Amino acid sequence: MSEPKTYTEEEFLELQQKADDTRAKLDEFRANNVKLLKDMDALSAKFDGIDLDNYNELLKQQQEQKDKTLIDAGKIDELLEERTKAMIKTHNNELEKIQDENTTLQSQLAGLVIDSAVRDSAVKSGVVETAINDILLRSKAVFNLVDGKAIPHDSDGNIVYGSSSADPMTVEEWVKAQQDEAPHLFKSSQGGGSEHGKAFVGAGSKDMTSLEKLQVGFAK
Repeated sequence: MSEPKTYTEEEFLELQQKADDTRAKLDEFRANNVKLLKDMDALSAKFDGIDLDNYNELLKQQQEQKDKTLIDAGKIDELLEERTKAMIKTHNNELEKIQDENTTLQSQLAGLVIDSAVRDSAVKSGVVETAINDILLRSKAVFNLVDGKAIPHDSDGNIVYGSSSADPMTVEEWVKAQQDEAPHLFKSSQGGGSEHGKAFVGAGSKDMTSLEKLQVGFAK
């Protein structure tokens, strides 16, 4: 077997910083979930014991009485203006609701598409099964769905390009790049001929023993 990869102090500190950043994002994600649950509990407590049907009926009766007062006073134009404002408000509220639902659905779709692509590439690239969720979590801070494709962006929102420097980095390229940043997430060996094996051997294959070369498919 090949010698374990060693790191310089600078490389180790860089890996440690990236690990700290990942933990920070996870903590933020958990904190947001806790806040959401608390907000939901507060909203439920606010309406506890209120009969919404009776409440809506009272509002209806109040509006009918107000309309009757305006009609009896001959203020038809004022009544029509109020009705128009109410219709516009209702329309805007419904439109905003539909837009919010659409945004939520788009976000869920993007998550499903990206997660599926990352998971598939992770399996092909030799990510340890128990580390796939870690890879998925890392990808959420990188990829956005653009025109149906998972496109990576850096922390400043700029597109990250792949090895060709002409097209955005693919999900597969990104997953393989994680091997340098977090090698502990990958299997130590996948047998000869695999992409992971080729990356692991690299230019140092000439220094390997005959047995090692046989194990990774480089025997002459």
